[in-house]
Amino acid sequence: MKIILTGATGFVGSDVLTRLVANPQVAQVTCLTRRPVGAEAPKVTMILHEDFAAYDPALLDRLADQDACIWALGGKASDLGTPNVFARITHTFTLALAEGVASRAKAPFTFCYLSGMGADPSETATFPWEKLTRHLKGRTEKDLGRLQSQYPRFCAHCFRPGGILPDVANPALRYLLAPIVVGVGELSDAMIAGALDGRLFRQQSVVSNGAIKQLAKGKLPQDPSCRQ
Repeated sequence: MKIILTGATGFVGSDVLTRLVANPQVAQVTCLTRRPVGAEAPKVTMILHEDFAAYDPALLDRLADQDACIWALGGKASDLGTPNVFARITHTFTLALAEGVASRAKAPFTFCYLSGMGADPSETATFPWEKLTRHLKGRTEKDLGRLQSQYPRFCAHCFRPGGILPDVANPALRYLLAPIVVGVGELSDAMIAGALDGRLFRQQSVVSNGAIKQLAKGKLPQDPSCRQ
């Protein structure tokens, strides 16, 4: 399969890239990035792209020939400057690529979106902690669902991890915080599994922290918050 990856220089994206390169089911990884990616492998292609809010039609045609996208670009509002900057990165950037590819896809295309625990598509949550993050990630999930309804070849999976720990994190800490954290390797494996086999989900799915761990182990998630 041929997979697009964004955020390849970040914490999650760099781990995803390493695992995609090692995965024999993956024939090509197209890294859409603003700066060069360190990985050197025959299957890795870099496309340097400055403005993730706008794409040349020829580039979109090229990207639509891929089988899936793992979107690992973004973060929390508290990490990304002003609300306008966060909205542009979280919502505008994601939808620009998703809609451009969805409208051109000639075969099934799976979009794996890195969302976050507590994402709120209704944008009504009032809890003050990272409210903007939850609202905008929820809005992005909702609009990805709209694209799926509009374009039958397009399918979106929204992954909602809690805290993301490095694989070298203290095992005792991981055990104590298990309901609200996931290892970066588990998250990467789960997103790759979703990208490689779109049949895992018949329609747009929301993959909870617990379901991410199940999917990383090769199990079809049974968590009721993973809607199928």
